[in-house]
Amino acid sequence: MGTVANYTGGFILESIRKASRLFDSTEGSLADNEKGIRLRNNINEFEPLIVSFNQAAEYIRHAKTIAIGERVCRTLHPGSVFTESIFLNELAESLVKVGHARFATIEQAEETLQKSAAHPIIISKVSGEYMEICASYPPECLYWRAEKRGLHCLNPKK
Repeated sequence: MGTVANYTGGFILESIRKASRLFDSTEGSLADNEKGIRLRNNINEFEPLIVSFNQAAEYIRHAKTIAIGERVCRTLHPGSVFTESIFLNELAESLVKVGHARFATIEQAEETLQKSAAHPIIISKVSGEYMEICASYPPECLYWRAEKRGLHCLNPKK
């Protein structure tokens, strides 16, 4: 499972980099491929969900700490469309501490999501709690690339 320490220590970024290499070096479905299955299992530990703005806003309103920062995966794709992620609770505190995010209010977090309304919103678990809300950029997002390659991992929140 992805942990707060994985985010602040760079392990998440390295994992995304490895997954991207797999996507870039192969073609077709990875659903029956050993590496693909392992990747899907790793992704599923984050229990990513596609959420509406209102659903994301509920998580934001119930958080004790909120921060805003660049999408984690954007470091690998600096030329991609700029959208920011919302980090909650322990993840927010830790990313601010290491300089990867800035503290925010509920209103600022909701405004950030509104700015990226054209992008699907994904919420992911970190350390067993939903703490990352991302206005994803599907062409480069690990989750969307996995979906495209047959590694189904995204479900709508009901």
